Amino acid sequence: MRIRNSMKNMVVIYSCTLLIAIMNFVVRKVFLDTLTIDYLGYDGLFTSIFSYLNLSEMGIASIITYHMYSEIATNNVLQIRKLLSIYKIVYRVIGVFVLVTGMIVSLFLPIILIRQKLNDSWQFIYVIYFLQLTATLCTYFLAYRRILFVTHQRIYVCTMVDTAINIFSIAARMFILIRLRNYIAYLIVTIVANVASNLIISALSRREYPEITSIKVTREDVRILNLWDEAKNMLATKIAATIYGASDDIIITSMLGIGTNGIVSNYRMVSSKLQEFILSAFNSIQASIGNLVYDEESDRRIPFFHVLDLAGFGLALVSGTGVISVCQEFVLTVWLKKSELALPYAFVILLGLNLFIAIQNNPMNYFRNSLGHFETDRNYMIAAAAVNVILSIALGLKLGVVGVMIGTVAGHLLIYMGRTIVVYRFFIQKSPAGYYLLTLGRFGLLALSVIITWFIGQATRPFISGHLLFFLAKGMISVVTSLIIFLLSSIRTDSFRLLMEYVKKAAGSLRRH
Repeated sequence: MRIRNSMKNMVVIYSCTLLIAIMNFVVRKVFLDTLTIDYLGYDGLFTSIFSYLNLSEMGIASIITYHMYSEIATNNVLQIRKLLSIYKIVYRVIGVFVLVTGMIVSLFLPIILIRQKLNDSWQFIYVIYFLQLTATLCTYFLAYRRILFVTHQRIYVCTMVDTAINIFSIAARMFILIRLRNYIAYLIVTIVANVASNLIISALSRREYPEITSIKVTREDVRILNLWDEAKNMLATKIAATIYGASDDIIITSMLGIGTNGIVSNYRMVSSKLQEFILSAFNSIQASIGNLVYDEESDRRIPFFHVLDLAGFGLALVSGTGVISVCQEFVLTVWLKKSELALPYAFVILLGLNLFIAIQNNPMNYFRNSLGHFETDRNYMIAAAAVNVILSIALGLKLGVVGVMIGTVAGHLLIYMGRTIVVYRFFIQKSPAGYYLLTLGRFGLLALSVIITWFIGQATRPFISGHLLFFLAKGMISVVTSLIIFLLSSIRTDSFRLLMEYVKKAAGSLRRH
């Protein structure tokens, strides 16, 4: 059942993610052809501001999620109902707090944008700010029942609903861009789609899990769960993660301009959509990981971790090589086709390196979230946030967006180290020193893959006419090269043999269902 649900999740999520990603690239192209780049800059800036407001969540979602895994494993319906009710109450309180705080922060927008030469009225800026704030609030008031599908290994239900709503939303936004050229109407459609998707998923969860309803909870219920202590331990981690993740947009906007932030968002979109597609495989098995972590009698726990870690490296090698090798060609000659939207190639290299770290670290991240122990990597998260902000500001003044990206990558490495320590201390129960050496070797393999791809690409360029054909050819070269390097470096390992067994078992499960 666990493998079947995981594979069903994987197939649905992969298909839907690819479809929506392609449609979003088309929408972005139309957006830049009809509206100004500054609107993308506002979007990134306001999203970063709301990320700071979301700190009030204090990691409650992660804490309740890993509590639910253990309760679902024992089918403790009463405790699951209590956890869901606590989740609902906490999120509504937080929603009110975010609303009030968001209104207060709006008073400081003139200070944040004081150095910008704005092409839009302040009335317009405030309208789009509060529309995006409304979209953020929808999550707190409507989306809490999604957790039931996630923890029951049925995330594919949420994915199918989100995809169906997204298709209608994208079609409506395309119409608005082409016919109306109205950014406010564009944002309103996004909010309506968000509300509709959450309402449908909430209704489905009530139908599928009628026994899991709201229940009156007491202070004693909260005290027994020890949520407050765990939240306190996680708060520093959440603050650091938010500073790390949301500071770049604010730094770029304040130092380099709202338009530059919009240009950077185009490159980040390429990376983030690829990451979203790649990592959807791991999203589909998150619940399996959570269940396996608490199944102490299973002899597959540690081998399964090494299998996922190897799979993560393979996916990271392919995607990192691809972004470094062909991202610039994709943006300039295939997708946007505007030289004024280009960033330095050094930025592209750092973007690909950051993607490589993120995808390779993702299996580690899922095990770490299932294990808890948020206090253990707290100092690494704080250090990552500090390093990112300090380096981004210092180097951004001299190197522009390249300097900011250097700070991002440096901070990401510290996050990677901290999460590795948690998994190895509390799950593998070994020193992570050997894993760090393995990671250094993997960085070397990434460099080798990029260099070989570049040389082959240069050698074949004279024989290929047309930008699109060269992009496709170089993309294929990057995929084949990285796969060969992955196979040569891992085919003799036990983890690779076990990975192939899982692949065969999964393929058999798909054929039967």
